[in-house]
Parts: sequence; structure tokens; C-alpha cells
Amino acid sequence: MKKIILLLAVIALVGAFSAIASADVDLYGSARFRSYYVSNDNGVPGSDKDRDLEWRMGLLSRFGANFKSKNITGRFELDARASSGASLSEPIERTDGASKLGAIRLRHLWGEWDFGAGRLMIGHNFPLYDVPVSGINYYSGGLQSRGGMGYEFGPRTSQIRLTFGDLRLAFLTTVTAYQFAPLGSFEEANIRYPKIELRYDIRKDTYALNLVGGWQTYEIEDRNGTKETRDITSYVLGARLKANIGPAYANLGLTWRQNGRNYDAWTVTNKELAVLQGNDLKDAHAWGVVAALGWKINDMWTFEASHGSLNAKQDTSLDNEDDAMVWCLQAKITLAPNVYIFPELIYQDNKDVINDGVVTDQGDATIFGIYWRIDFH
Repeated sequence: MKKIILLLAVIALVGAFSAIASADVDLYGSARFRSYYVSNDNGVPGSDKDRDLEWRMGLLSRFGANFKSKNITGRFELDARASSGASLSEPIERTDGASKLGAIRLRHLWGEWDFGAGRLMIGHNFPLYDVPVSGINYYSGGLQSRGGMGYEFGPRTSQIRLTFGDLRLAFLTTVTAYQFAPLGSFEEANIRYPKIELRYDIRKDTYALNLVGGWQTYEIEDRNGTKETRDITSYVLGARLKANIGPAYANLGLTWRQNGRNYDAWTVTNKELAVLQGNDLKDAHAWGVVAALGWKINDMWTFEASHGSLNAKQDTSLDNEDDAMVWCLQAKITLAPNVYIFPELIYQDNKDVINDGVVTDQGDATIFGIYWRIDFH
């Protein structure tokens, strides 16, 4: 019996190698490094600014492979991560980055079948509500956390996706992030449906328009056994316009969302969560905008200026509101094919936060430095 099992295993292994040999396989990688100086003012009167140097491997360093065989395509990709689980949104010192412990994470693992009338994809891939606008590298994902469209801690997630031309429909993992809000005795989450996202892309010679929508709902139940329940429902809407005018380009992204943090949208505000006021569940709403203007001078030099702003508010009787704003300048310098450096200057205004009518200054931060990148394949 053992010999039969061994024989079957050998046959399966040979078959796997034969399948790989008959497929087009493209191995690739990207090594990245962060060297930034951060001056952070927490907004507390009389306190000193916190000044730190960030010198470590970039969180978006990666290694992967693309596969293609007849009507099947796929991707596998890993990337380097910090080991502390610290938020990527805040300008804090993170000396325990990937260069210290070598932590890695799965970015992509998916396969897609082209069945003629459309395509079916299953696995771990980008969600549809991930639409970058700026090329700034410091926040490890453009300016999505400060007015854009994206997910925190890397936007890839499990899903089943259908594509019909320029229209995509995805069914993703529902996120039960209700524990981030003070919901009293409501602690048990019941999931009935997957998260649903829809995206339509319009592409022309000089511009592209992307329209995105998403919906998620789940039920929270009283932990004391009363079976009293509430539904937390999230909606996200977004649009991105990218226009090219000769060597110049202009990008604009707009987003609106209800209970965006419950949806798992990437945000630096703490007012995008549904919250209980008495026995009533109050929703949160947010508006965001990201804009970028760029100019490619030649094959070596490209400059970009970008801006992001976000306003979030909970629908409570007392004011609960939070804002954020950022201004950025970046140069992309191509030293050689696949070798780049990105000098960046960022002013981050954390604005005021209002907690039950009490206004608190959250300070600001100035960040400047260089993001280094070498691609290989």
C-alpha cells in the first residue's frame, strides 16, 4: 500500500513539473528601502517634537511569479513586512522592520480561467475598492489612508471574481471590525453574506475613468443572551479620473463611504466606525479626495505634487468628527533601467478631532527622505 501511495505521489509530482514546464512562468522581484526623517508634533502645548530617523527595508519589497498556460493565468507573491503589526498610517518609529526579523506575508495567490464570454478568478488578490491616485511611497500605498480608496495592511483579500469586458464583480470576505467601536454588550458577529464590490473601467487614449462601489453587512448580537441584534451596514463609492496631456498627467480620486472602518477601508480617522448611542446604532460617514499632478521631463526625471484630505463624522447627538490632510512633493529619478530613487517631502496636518463636542488638536508632521527601489526579473 505504501508503495502505491509513493508511486502516486511521484506521478503527481512529475505531472506538476510537466505542467509548469509547459506554462509561461515569469519570476520577478523588487527590493526597496526606506530612509526618512520624521518630525512629529503631537499638538500638546509645551511638549517637544518627536524627531526620528527611519532606516530599514521597505514594506513593499516583494518576490513572485506570473503563470500563463492556454486559458489559465495565475500569480504567487510574497512581500517583506514589519514584525510589530504597527499601523502603516502613522509617522511613528518602526525600527523592528522586515530587515530585523525577515517577516513575510502572502500578497497574491490566485488563478483565473478565461471561459470565452468572461473570466473567473478565485484566490487572494486586489479588491476592486483599491484605486491609487498618487505615487507617494512613504505611506506604503499612496494616499489611500488620507482620502483615497484602499485597504489597510495591504489591500489584497480572498475573493471570487467575475470579469466581463470592462465590468468586474467580486465577492469578498466580510470583515467584522465592529470591536473597534464601543458597542456595549454587543460582541458576537453573525455573517450572512459576502462583501460585494462592483467596478467599471472606461479607457480612452488620453484618459481613463474608474467607477467603484461596495456593500457589506453583518449582524451583531447581545452577548448576554437576550438575542437582541443590530445590523452594521457599510457602503463605499469611488471614482478615479486619470488624464495624460503630453508629458504631463493629472489624477483625481473621490470617495464617499458609510461605516468605512467597519468595511476595512484604510483610514487615519477614528470616526469611521458605527457606534451605539443608548440603544440606537449610529452610522459614520466620510468624504475623501486625492489629487496628483505630474510632469515627466525625460526618461530620467519625473516630478509629482499630490494632496489628500479626509473628513469623517459619526451621526451622534454630540459632535464626533475627525479630519486629516496631507501635501506631498516627489521626484522619481531613474538611475538605470529598473533602478529608481524617490526623494519625497510631506507635510501632514492631522487636524482637530472632536470627541462628544470636545475639540483636541492632533498636531502635524513633516517627513522628508528617499525611497530606494531596484526591480529584477
